[in-house]
Amino acid sequence: MKEKKRALNNEIRASKVQLITDFGENLGEMSLNEAKIIATEQGLDLMEIWKNEDLSIVKILDYWKFLYRQKKIEQKQKQKWKTPDLKTIRITFKIGEHDLEVRRKQAENFWEGHHPLKITLMLKWRENQYSEIASEKMNKFVNSLAEYYKPEWQIRKSWNTFIVMLKPIK
Repeated sequence: MKEKKRALNNEIRASKVQLITDFGENLGEMSLNEAKIIATEQGLDLMEIWKNEDLSIVKILDYWKFLYRQKKIEQKQKQKWKTPDLKTIRITFKIGEHDLEVRRKQAENFWEGHHPLKITLMLKWRENQYSEIASEKMNKFVNSLAEYYKPEWQIRKSWNTFIVMLKPIK
């Protein structure tokens, strides 16, 4: 949600203002012209914080620094709420040791990005007879990633596919 643009310097339309410094010190009530003189002496801007019919609260600050700080705060908040993408690694029943090592390195790269990981092993045709061997292969692969990931649940089998979800260890 965008914040409304606040009145600056000559845009302020109040006869009396309560002036606050950039450090939060209250300088009290005064006329708008006096506040403008104080701000120009310091080379800073006046920004209206709160407006009432007869009195406005005005702050002396460097407006461009204020905008810069606000932008940085918004960026940090966006980063906090950004959720990492779910990454998937598929292994097969007949996968070789070198290919498993490649998948392991791929999982390490995903871990550096703090991504959760889903590992699947699908059995085809006659491979379905060897589900115990496939389960052992999945266990072995998941255990090789134990220093980077921990399983959210045990390895599950649905029809002909073994699935496990892993969370990164921080």
